[in-house]
Amino acid sequence: MNQMKRMWVGLILGSLLLAGCSSQSQSATKQSSAKTTTTKVKHSQSKQANAASASDDSASSTQATLWNTGKKAALSTFMASWQSEMGQTYVGTYDDKAPDHLGYHFPEVFKNGQLDGHVKWGSQAVSLKWSTDGEDSSPLQVVAVATGGKAKAIYPITYLFCLHNQRPVVLVTETTNGDQLILHDTQNSALQAGFAKIITGTKPAILSDTSLTAGTASAVDANQWPQTYQGTWYYYDEYSHKVQSFTQNSTDDLKLDYEPFDGRKWINIKGAHQGAGAGNYVYLRYHYFDGRQIPVMMMGSGAEAWFDGNAYQSAATAQQMQRWQYGDETKDHHDF
Repeated sequence: MNQMKRMWVGLILGSLLLAGCSSQSQSATKQSSAKTTTTKVKHSQSKQANAASASDDSASSTQATLWNTGKKAALSTFMASWQSEMGQTYVGTYDDKAPDHLGYHFPEVFKNGQLDGHVKWGSQAVSLKWSTDGEDSSPLQVVAVATGGKAKAIYPITYLFCLHNQRPVVLVTETTNGDQLILHDTQNSALQAGFAKIITGTKPAILSDTSLTAGTASAVDANQWPQTYQGTWYYYDEYSHKVQSFTQNSTDDLKLDYEPFDGRKWINIKGAHQGAGAGNYVYLRYHYFDGRQIPVMMMGSGAEAWFDGNAYQSAATAQQMQRWQYGDETKDHHDF
């Protein structure tokens, strides 16, 4: 009997030992499995982190370009709002459309060479290069085009959204015939400022003409040139076909008056001892050139300050714009 008890005890102890070994083995297996799972999770997380990093780098690279899909979408949204306010309708490349300006199909004309040698910005011949990222080395890149206007307009208006030496500028053409596409800066401040904000992220301030004429009356009363009128100014002379200049610093031998005319207050210039004659007139206002507002001096003469030309603070600008008129000028001598 005692022998039987010892055998049962031995069997029980053996079973317990086997169970313990089995439990330890299963525990070790579970721990090993857990370690393997943890390793796999960490490896997966590492791959995801690397993928996210690569994605961020790609997005950063895209956003770093002057023009990209995000800015294209922003221009589409802006133009939808702007044209609604203007009561006009435009077809734009920013909506993946192909604007047609009297047979010029954009952007195809940039690619097939149809415009080569047939484009002028003012009087200066220019070459336009179509760009999808704004990073081309060409000085004048076009990143978007819009053509349209009012519903019953006979001829279209076409806007070219450009980067000139990486500066945002909106050019416009209303060319209706001939083999030259004549461009000039749009004077629509909302378009210029809106496009500039899309490109740079900052909306430029829109300057008022009153900032150019502040203090003018008191200076003229003292027979002095207002500060904004001082300096050397350049204009294109239609008779010599050259850029000429004049400097307004001293008022020796001059008599200045401040005269309202045609809804504007002009500075009238006469000789100090002049007894007859209307004298000459100058009036300063802002206009867009190369995407920026610059002072442009309108020159006039005669009884009604007839338009003689526009003067600029840069000889190069005067050469490029020559006899260009912005639409706010007084009547020209040739109109009579």
